Amino acid sequence: MRTYAQAKEFAQQQHRTGSSAWHNLCQMFSRQCVGAAPFGASAREAFNATAPEHRHQSTPPPAGAIAYYGFADHGAGHAVFAVNGGFVWSNDILRSGQIDRVRWDVFPSRWRLPYRGWISRTPSGELPVQRQGDKDDLPGYRQGRKVYSSKMRLAQDDSDSVWNIQVALMARGFEFEDGPTAYYGQHTRRCVAAFQRHRGWVGADADGIAGPRTVGRMGLVWVDG
Repeated sequence: MRTYAQAKEFAQQQHRTGSSAWHNLCQMFSRQCVGAAPFGASAREAFNATAPEHRHQSTPPPAGAIAYYGFADHGAGHAVFAVNGGFVWSNDILRSGQIDRVRWDVFPSRWRLPYRGWISRTPSGELPVQRQGDKDDLPGYRQGRKVYSSKMRLAQDDSDSVWNIQVALMARGFEFEDGPTAYYGQHTRRCVAAFQRHRGWVGADADGIAGPRTVGRMGLVWVDG
């Protein structure tokens, strides 16, 4: 079985290759991400065959889990590999046969497949699920809640302030490949600038710096000190 970092890298590699070989192979792709041997001829059968104690229904599915969509009694269903920030790697969703990263809740509206839950174990062993408090866990999405308050300290590059800004940006569709890093680098600044422009700000008002007004528009709370 792979570690979470290895599983995530496998999914990213499949995305980068641009191969269209994954058409209708969601269960195979998802289990190969985590290094599990075949189990279940389809996503529906794989989830149905998983012991109840290893099936979970919390949302969003945690990083490192395999999440399932569809119905218990008909259809093939769909399986995806979950990563941090409420995103999953899936085949066919954006491009036929190819692997792309999308929000975990896109499938009910796009394909009319209800969320069934996620699994923490396969017959090959435990999945590399990132539990609360693990390095790759995303506090802003624990138990479906978003973190929208923080002490904002202007002088800090590496702080909960930056982490929560990145969480807020991810909740609005901005992509951070490795989730929030708590580092205010160029990518974060570009995303903040794009957010500011989306709010209609121009010039120096769209400089990519998350000051009090920008932070407030994100739904965060600025606290001096």
